[in-house]
Amino acid sequence: MMKRKVALIRRVVLAMLPVLFFCRESSAYSDHFVDIELYQSGIILDIRYATPNNITGQTVYSNARCLLRNDVAMRLLRVQEGLCKKGYRLIVFDCYRPLSVQKKLWEILPDERYVANPARGGSTYNRGAAVDVALADSAGKPLSMPTAYYDFSGKADGSYKVASVEALQNIALLESAMKAEGFLSFKSEWWHYEVADWARHHVSDFPVQKQGCED
Repeated sequence: MMKRKVALIRRVVLAMLPVLFFCRESSAYSDHFVDIELYQSGIILDIRYATPNNITGQTVYSNARCLLRNDVAMRLLRVQEGLCKKGYRLIVFDCYRPLSVQKKLWEILPDERYVANPARGGSTYNRGAAVDVALADSAGKPLSMPTAYYDFSGKADGSYKVASVEALQNIALLESAMKAEGFLSFKSEWWHYEVADWARHHVSDFPVQKQGCED
């Protein structure tokens, strides 16, 4: 009985957090953005664009934050909760991505197999409706995955012909957990997941920074 009460209280608190802490855009059309770190869920942030360790070789986010639309964030938190019960944690590499950053990526890699053309409506990341993830153990140690993050050599195309048995097991677990909460996988990128109704969120271009996120 006590465990059920604690679980109920936790769900109520999680439901209230978006009201207390959120980043609202100037447009009334869109669902608001929330910062995933405010939930203290155990998700590990390794936001690559907040470091030079990305395909641009430059730091393009001024702060390592994971901003997502509220409904997308709630799904990701449920994924984390389910994985935690099994002794795993999510690692997040990227969440909301400003349109200006998308344009920069397109200049570097103008290939629609890997980067959405910003001239064609932008990316699901620009809408706060996509996330790049991997798995870690309960202590936060990254687990073996089919390739390195952002490997565009073709090894990440979904066939995983050179992946180890351990990596195949890990990617199967990750994919199962994400799809159970309504995320869709991306064939050429094992790390990329997005929600099916991403089109209802508009493209944004406010910077990823420590305070504020007005569009």
